[in-house]
Amino acid sequence: MAKVDRIQDERLRSSMEAAHSSLRAGDHRDVVQRAGEAYIELLRRKPELLQGDGFQRQMRIFMFPRLGAHLEVEGGIPVRVVFDRDHFGFTEAVTYYEFAVDNLVREGL
Repeated sequence: MAKVDRIQDERLRSSMEAAHSSLRAGDHRDVVQRAGEAYIELLRRKPELLQGDGFQRQMRIFMFPRLGAHLEVEGGIPVRVVFDRDHFGFTEAVTYYEFAVDNLVREGL
């Protein structure tokens, strides 16, 4: 698992640190919200990740975990996190958290 302290961008790192605190406090919805927003910001800052044929572009969107929340897409670009339910378990929240942190670190943000 990638470490939050390896996230280069101060605002994203701070948000993911807050998500980690929320995870420990049991506020799993906040974790999912922050992870989703961080992933959307990654795709906004690195639009090349959404380039290529339809399949490659869609994979970046479909890779986002679908465990009770998903990304709303407008014009082929994710714009917000949409909740399919209000409550999330620890394992669901940590899945979203690790997904976001891993992608931020991998892409150098």
